[in-house]
Amino acid sequence: MIDTHPTSYKGVIPTPTWAFRQYERIRHWLPDGLPMDQRPNPQLLDNLLPLANQFQVYVFDAFGVLNAGPRAFPAAIQRFRELQRMGKHVQILSNAATASHAKLVEKYRRMGFDITPDQLISSRWLLEQSLANRAREGLWGVIAPENSEPDTLPLNWQPVRPPVAEQLKRKLDGYDGLIMLSSEDWNEEMQAVLEATLTERPRPLEIANPDLVAPRGDCLTLEPGFFAHRAREASGTLPQFYGKPYAPAFQAVIERFADVPPEQILMVGDTLHTDILGGQNAGMKTLLVTAEGSLQGMDIPNCIAQSGIAPDFIAPEI
Repeated sequence: MIDTHPTSYKGVIPTPTWAFRQYERIRHWLPDGLPMDQRPNPQLLDNLLPLANQFQVYVFDAFGVLNAGPRAFPAAIQRFRELQRMGKHVQILSNAATASHAKLVEKYRRMGFDITPDQLISSRWLLEQSLANRAREGLWGVIAPENSEPDTLPLNWQPVRPPVAEQLKRKLDGYDGLIMLSSEDWNEEMQAVLEATLTERPRPLEIANPDLVAPRGDCLTLEPGFFAHRAREASGTLPQFYGKPYAPAFQAVIERFADVPPEQILMVGDTLHTDILGGQNAGMKTLLVTAEGSLQGMDIPNCIAQSGIAPDFIAPEI
């Protein structure tokens, strides 16, 4: 399958520096961080190995930690297996939402990660759980490519896909709410139509993936969180986000391991504003990986100083 997530918007090509600035620009819309007197002094490591006996549960972000697009990191596969052989609990906590839960499990198993369905929590799964527990009446528009299996969503829906035409505009105006699973195939013209319909008639906008960008090999792609914040700024509609850094994602991990104190859970991620911020707010310890991912090539101490988000540990890879 060809990846068609957008890699530019209005002439801007996302870079790690640009992405960091964008997260800082929306910082007031993200969860609060730790007070200054509680921020840790990060310990520098070569990899996760020195921490292998320190925690009961290891929670891994996916993109930038385990893989970059379709490419899995061999060192990550090895470390994942080592922790499993040691009897540690391992989880993947991913903001991925294009693929269904079953397809995402299958994807990581093909890559070499020996996981079962209950070892993965995705923002798509969190959205579906939330929808199943709430009354969702009316007709909803779902922004997602054909291969995303949106029929797993427990509500009455129709697809919202390019190209822009008068028929699409009329349909958008008639939906009782909108859900964005994926930014695949999204473009500036579609974004303008989305902003216009929400400005004309504010309605619920639910975003499965809060990420602004995702590392996919040699580039960063723009993700649903980026377009949701643009729509918020243009229309005043406040999106409902699922996934990191928001509390429901981390609460799902804590509930899954109810007998484990949060400080015995290590959240491993590549993004200060999602993985580290969210993990700390949940009471978990955190490890920031830097060799690949959203902060690749950046001055990490400077990023920590600017954001005020400091992980417990820093390593280039797991």
